[in-house]
Amino acid sequence: MTGMLSIAGDEMRQLRERRGENQTQFAEWLNAQLGRSYTKARISRWESGAERIPQQLVDFLTRHKADERPRAATYLAVANQKGGVGKTATAVNLAYALTEGGARVLLIDCDSQSNATVHVGIGNAAIVALEQQRKTLYYVLRSEEPLTSVIMPTAERGLDLAPAGLSLADADVELAADSTGGLILREKLDEVRHAYDFVVMDCAPNLGLVTANALSAAELVVVPVQTEALALLGVKRLVDTIGRIRRRVNPTLRIAGIIPTMYNDRLTQDRATLQELMESYADQVPVFEPIPRATVYGKAAAAGMITLAGDPKAPGAETFREVARQIRAYAQNRETGHVA
Repeated sequence: MTGMLSIAGDEMRQLRERRGENQTQFAEWLNAQLGRSYTKARISRWESGAERIPQQLVDFLTRHKADERPRAATYLAVANQKGGVGKTATAVNLAYALTEGGARVLLIDCDSQSNATVHVGIGNAAIVALEQQRKTLYYVLRSEEPLTSVIMPTAERGLDLAPAGLSLADADVELAADSTGGLILREKLDEVRHAYDFVVMDCAPNLGLVTANALSAAELVVVPVQTEALALLGVKRLVDTIGRIRRRVNPTLRIAGIIPTMYNDRLTQDRATLQELMESYADQVPVFEPIPRATVYGKAAAAGMITLAGDPKAPGAETFREVARQIRAYAQNRETGHVA
């Protein structure tokens, strides 16, 4: 009997790990599905074989295992080589919007400024400590450390983080000396492909080798563009870079859409830039409804919070949810073989 319980416990643990959940999160999922009040301690005893798994739960897990499809994460980069365009706010709020459908999402901070890391509540002192412990993205790119060694949970259900620190600034130069320096992240992501539904990479405001790593790994790119003068020059440069990466290393890479940001419809320049974006790109890629300039985004970032988590009806929230909806549709079409 002990052997049978151990096997059942192993199967439960494997199912939990495939869902990318810790024991507390797994208990919450079971409680929601079965109307029970299981705890982390019960899950631990069942997985270790110390306690018999109730037959009702065995039956449920057996049915779920039969219906279960392994995850195959969709990789998404949020990129613009120009800073100050709302790129990190776009990345973290889009990552959060993707979790609202029940998905498991990994947010990777690919910027040495650590903006995404701070934005989800990891303070500067904690980032310094993570650097000292070699638990940031730099050490994944520049050593044999697996990506899983730096992933940490956030306060938001379904959202994990691979943090960045100042050390990542050295990676662009160091990767240049490696003949495969632009492809390391793509290789490392294979470790987590089946643990997440979506991976969102917040790129640095440059086109260095860390950004090239993200674009070489990504299937989709979201481009936030501030509605200001000369904005289209930056978009053109990024589009040209994406074209080169498609030709050389990643033929499946495509632009998921352009998100106009910090928009004020009372300003003539903002309206003119939005019109120019539509005229230049709307027949090639989606140009989403603009995100209005709103203080709530800056306040949330300063507080280490995701705007949509604190204010689900924040200005521009529906744009993030529409982008998330289209990304989910892409992922579903890819799974069924309907992506061109």
